[in-house]
Amino acid sequence: MKVKRLHLQNYGRFEDLKIDFAPTAEKAGNITVIVGDNGAGKSQILQALATGLSWFVNGVLDSSGQPTTRTKADNEFLKLPHEGEYIRQSQIKNTKEEVSLKLSFLDVKEEVKSIKVSATRKEVLSPAVYGIDDDGFNSLIEQYTNIFGDNREASLPLIANYTTDRNVEVNSINAGYSYMLNQLSAYKDFLNAGVNYALFFQWFRDNEDIENEQSKNKISKSEKVDELIQSQMRLHDLLLEREHFDDIEYFPNDEVRYLSLAELSAEIEKEKYHYNSLNIRNHWLNEAALKNQLTSLNAIRNAIEYFTNFKNPRIRRQGTPTMIVEKDGEELDVNQLSQGEKSLLALVGDIARRLAILNPSLDNPLEGEGMVMIDEVDLHLHPKWQHDLIDKFVKTFPNVQFVLTTHSPHVISDRPDTLVYALDDGELNQVSNVYGEDVNTVLTKVFDVPIRDPKAQKDFDKVAELIYQKKFESAESYIMKLEKQMPENLELLRCRLHLTQAQLAAKKEG
Repeated sequence: MKVKRLHLQNYGRFEDLKIDFAPTAEKAGNITVIVGDNGAGKSQILQALATGLSWFVNGVLDSSGQPTTRTKADNEFLKLPHEGEYIRQSQIKNTKEEVSLKLSFLDVKEEVKSIKVSATRKEVLSPAVYGIDDDGFNSLIEQYTNIFGDNREASLPLIANYTTDRNVEVNSINAGYSYMLNQLSAYKDFLNAGVNYALFFQWFRDNEDIENEQSKNKISKSEKVDELIQSQMRLHDLLLEREHFDDIEYFPNDEVRYLSLAELSAEIEKEKYHYNSLNIRNHWLNEAALKNQLTSLNAIRNAIEYFTNFKNPRIRRQGTPTMIVEKDGEELDVNQLSQGEKSLLALVGDIARRLAILNPSLDNPLEGEGMVMIDEVDLHLHPKWQHDLIDKFVKTFPNVQFVLTTHSPHVISDRPDTLVYALDDGELNQVSNVYGEDVNTVLTKVFDVPIRDPKAQKDFDKVAELIYQKKFESAESYIMKLEKQMPENLELLRCRLHLTQAQLAAKKEG
């Protein structure tokens, strides 16, 4: 599945806006970037896109075919609505009565399907009337539910919207839910994903537990199951005998003990807990599933190392469990990292986690499909981490469509196949290729930002004017004054070189 076009009418500040997403006929890549001033409407486009995509996700999850069986606990965890998001009344453009968004897809057969979400409000204080128009959209849903119904390990597309609220602090971890056991858990909070580091942390820990359990290899799974069953049966028999005897001789670990009824019941409950825990995980410990889980874990480790240069990400279980990484040879808790480092690690980890859950049968789950929206992708990131960010997204998640917003010239000049739009006063225009351009050129050409402070530029222009007028002494004095304000300034050095050349040329003429 590919998302092809979003059409907004009277939505927010947009009267009529159409945006095509990469790949297109001109741009073969999967990256679409939107730039523009603060308040231009970049976040509104992502929010509208997420609203439209919510009908796909919830259509798959809650279709009549039921793609998978969910328990009450699963539903409480996922908190999934039965239908997609509607357009809020606040999104209706001022003075307009009707608002709509239309989202078009290419399905698995490369045919166009679309859904239109609309709202009408006749009076300012009256409630809106909502509408849904389906143009082949339900057949798109059916394609995925049928595929998934035939094969419970079939891939599902990733949908995730990362807002600017990317708080990655970890205070506590809920160990009561195994996030690796439910494929649908990858869609939790997909509309406003932020960066749910807690879920990524738990998923990583669950998979490390399996990895550690296998590496110890002290006893086979079948032997352990037999041992627990025999132990449970023995304790059960003893409890029955306890009804006829006051004291029971019990031999745990080859030691003779006399247990009260309460103690014996506690032993049985403990054995039941271990047995049931192992039984629940039994499916995930078969050879194929185990291979997939460990492949996913290694893929995520590699992705984190590739994006951040941190080495050996792992869970430290002493005290309060936390993630540890190695930076410049030093072990650090992730909460000791900078906001930018944490943000990028958690963002990459969360995307990779969701892909791993949704693509259990792929040799490399990071090659799964989907669409990821990231608002202000450069948030908290140093320029040296911005300049190759898109290239890393493409190489790590090659089949995911990304729609990004940014204020960074480094991001949009990263690759030649990136589709870039400039948003200005509600109008969207495609930006010509800026791959390979220097930062100053991109700033002026795309972001309409002067390359230096206007007052400083006026001073440099004054020096150039004095040199042109052959007022060399005045130019020298002006340069000396500026050198006190901006020592070792490269442009000022150019001015002095220009002055020297002009003086030499004047002597030759004289």
